[in-house]
Amino acid sequence: MDTSNEYNPSEGTSRVEAFSDGVFAIAVTLLVLDIHVPTVKDNQSLFQALVQDWESYLAFLIGFFTLLVCWINHHYMFKVISRTNDTLLLLNGFKLLVVSFTPFATALISKYIATAQQQTSISVYAGNFFFMGSAMTSLWVYANKKGLTISADKNVLQAATKLYVLASVLSGLIFIISFFSIPVSLVLFGIMFLVFVFPNDRIRRLAQIQEKKISKNKNLTLTGTNA
Repeated sequence: MDTSNEYNPSEGTSRVEAFSDGVFAIAVTLLVLDIHVPTVKDNQSLFQALVQDWESYLAFLIGFFTLLVCWINHHYMFKVISRTNDTLLLLNGFKLLVVSFTPFATALISKYIATAQQQTSISVYAGNFFFMGSAMTSLWVYANKKGLTISADKNVLQAATKLYVLASVLSGLIFIISFFSIPVSLVLFGIMFLVFVFPNDRIRRLAQIQEKKISKNKNLTLTGTNA
């Protein structure tokens, strides 16, 4: 029987990446729809009208950089993940679900920041951010555990796992702190951005540290044996 056209659960990731990139592109485009051309009132300059709408600009930047960092790490993952299966597709779908919700969460910040409803809007966004981090963690951990990655250096794979587990920890911390201190949660958001904006460099450095520790332990073992 000819099985050449049957679905291969271990097929490459090109279709997953293409679909994911499309979802990211649409989500980023939707962010800008919440920014409107201001109406200049009497005795008001265009500059003043633009400044009055600062909430929309701030929300747009927060949403844009969230999606940017998420896409950068998604891109890195699928340089290492070489195969897919049904579960991985579902996990990737969950991540895209969170990405799709991000423009709405961003719009809440734009509308309700600096109002009595500010706390709720920030917490909703932080909750979405937590799901984003959790999706990132689950996607990588599953792919690595099931051997869907390329035959990369073991230290690199372990370093990537540490980094992406940290994504859930930090985003969860941001979500919890958002109920008590918005400024602190924003600072942590900025720190998380700096940590994850260059995943390749972070993972390489973690792998080098891990390799040095292993070499040091081996040397100590050899020294103890010789003694």
